[in-house]
Amino acid sequence: MTIKLEDKRKWIDQLYDPRKIESVVRDFYERIDLNRFVSDYLKGKDRVGFVEGPPTLNNQPHLGHVRGRIMKDIWYRHNTLRGKKIIFRGGWDTQGLPVELEAEKELGLTGNKWENLKKIGEEALVKACKELVEKYKGFWLAADSLIGLYMDQKNAYMTYLDSYIEREWKYLESAWKKGLLGEGFKVVPYCPSCQTALSHAELNLGGYEKLEDPSLYYKVECEDGSFLVV
Repeated sequence: MTIKLEDKRKWIDQLYDPRKIESVVRDFYERIDLNRFVSDYLKGKDRVGFVEGPPTLNNQPHLGHVRGRIMKDIWYRHNTLRGKKIIFRGGWDTQGLPVELEAEKELGLTGNKWENLKKIGEEALVKACKELVEKYKGFWLAADSLIGLYMDQKNAYMTYLDSYIEREWKYLESAWKKGLLGEGFKVVPYCPSCQTALSHAELNLGGYEKLEDPSLYYKVECEDGSFLVV
């Protein structure tokens, strides 16, 4: 019996249940030991390291994050099928102004950071930041599971952990001993309310008003031949 193409489409439309199929695939994915299969498949291959971005854990992931992570996952799977042993490891940015501002918001704090620290103390703010990143990390891991991201999150780094910070200092120590570090001066934007310098990205986010500064700076020569800017 010959089935017309139009009838086939109706038949597929009636049977196709994407949510049910997703549930079956996810159940299979969770039951199999994919790590062992990949390890056996790539046994003896040269390793290629990949270190995650990392995203900042100050809020839930949005569509732009999902798109980027899917692209990374496609790259990983493509190279794995080509026989490359990819160390596809995750990472989380847990420090800095975005996390602090979100933590202050959840604590109901507004205004100057120095005044806020006098109200609650530094340890309370640090504790709130740690709780914040752990909370949002759960949202990110749930999103990664939904899109089927195959990234190693068990060995992911978190920038606030002592082990991560100590390794950074070791890299800086090595760079200093090799003469790769220097000292200089650079003008950077500063936020008096947040009590910190701002990156160019933070400055370009909008919400800043350009004002004329009446200050006057001039350079004078001292008796010893040096110059002083006042």
